[in-house]
Amino acid sequence: MMLQFTKYFILLFLFTAIGSFAQNTAINTGINTKNPGSRLTVNGSVAADYKIITGNAVLGYSDYYTAYNGNADAMLHLPPAGWGSLKGRVYAIKNTSSNSMLTVIAPAQEMIYGTANMSSVTVPPGYYVKLISRGTVTDTTWELLAIMDGKVTSEAVKKALDYSFGMDIGGYPISPTEFIVSNNNSVLLPESQTMFTMPVAKPVFLNVAIGLADFTYPRVFSKSPYYRCELIIDGVATNLFQIAQQQHVGSSLRFNISGVFNLSAGSHGIWVNITRWNDDGHTGTQRLLVLSVVYDGVYLD
Repeated sequence: MMLQFTKYFILLFLFTAIGSFAQNTAINTGINTKNPGSRLTVNGSVAADYKIITGNAVLGYSDYYTAYNGNADAMLHLPPAGWGSLKGRVYAIKNTSSNSMLTVIAPAQEMIYGTANMSSVTVPPGYYVKLISRGTVTDTTWELLAIMDGKVTSEAVKKALDYSFGMDIGGYPISPTEFIVSNNNSVLLPESQTMFTMPVAKPVFLNVAIGLADFTYPRVFSKSPYYRCELIIDGVATNLFQIAQQQHVGSSLRFNISGVFNLSAGSHGIWVNITRWNDDGHTGTQRLLVLSVVYDGVYLD
């Protein structure tokens, strides 16, 4: 009797210890995890059925993703709702044909809800549609989750701005990279001015990196003022900025600014303004020097 009990205990222990399938005390099920945080947690990849059709078809209960690649207009029928057991079922459908229309049709006496009830959804070539079952058995049984253009178009990334300034390795930063800041006075950052040309009017994705050294003496370790760096284009503030706090008066500063700015075709001037935004009680001036300025700007053609 004791031997049988021991065997049973060992089998039970081995089953609960398997990490590929476990269930916690909150009735959550995990696949390849011992600690599922949701009702179903999968620690790994997930796969679903993929099917290609070339003519009229009816979606089955085991279908998930269906691609239509026929040479003529076709109809794809959704399955009947039955007793509502399809609640939550999702179908993803894409028309991958060159010039044929695909019509996704609800069963008789059933409807698809988009912005209003409809009996069918037309999917043009290159478009993708996703539907979910409401779990009802009559009237509106399916809901349109999305219909979108699934065509892939290639866009070339063009360089609009590429500028950098940096101190030589082992060099000592001297004027003209030196500048003085005081309370709430905006100062043009030395070595940050440059010109660039846009061949077309486009939104430009801008990234800016700035490194500053503080040669203020004596250092004030008890004060940590804030600084505000803002990107200026053609004399106009872009509202692309960063606010950073200095560790203490005398420590270095780094800024990274990024954002999108619409620009017209033609020549443009760009620079950075810096302000001691909050002095943290430090009323004296500070002597800062520019170590590096890097601009990168691209647009999609």
